[in-house]
Amino acid sequence: MNNILIPHPERRRALILVDLQEGFLNDRNGWIIPNIKEVIQKGEYSLLIEANFHAEPGSLWDRQTNWTFPLKPTTPEIKRLLNKDTVTVTKTTKSVFKGDKDLVKIFRGNKIEEVHVVGIDTEDCVFTTAQEAFDLGFFTYVLEECTESSEGSEYREAALKILRHLKLTNRTSLP
Repeated sequence: MNNILIPHPERRRALILVDLQEGFLNDRNGWIIPNIKEVIQKGEYSLLIEANFHAEPGSLWDRQTNWTFPLKPTTPEIKRLLNKDTVTVTKTTKSVFKGDKDLVKIFRGNKIEEVHVVGIDTEDCVFTTAQEAFDLGFFTYVLEECTESSEGSEYREAALKILRHLKLTNRTSLP
């Protein structure tokens, strides 16, 4: 796979697709879409999780950061690759685990041992989701070739530096 390291093919794994929505994708980060498509097609995941974010007027996002974002669908390039068993999570916060589905229960029911995280933004929702997945007891890896920031690569690199230090990417030492 295009030099994308997929850890531990022997484990039951879930792929979490974070905020791959129109409005977050732009000229700086769209390069990850072909990589994510390849991972979905060849990654042999037991479960796919599609997460979509929104921040409505009057929300904490609006009140504290003066920022809102309407609920938009996953980009059609990715949506076409998802199957009927894909779990769709709608969230109003950074972590996919705090969305409208009980992912821990779903993961445990599907005997998921390992979680791979891809999407937008490395320094925000991807980072938070990866940290929480680890804290919840899952082997966790952010696939570096499949994540970027909508604000620029310097944010991506800062987040990856921390995630590498914590051994939470596919490019760090694997247990």
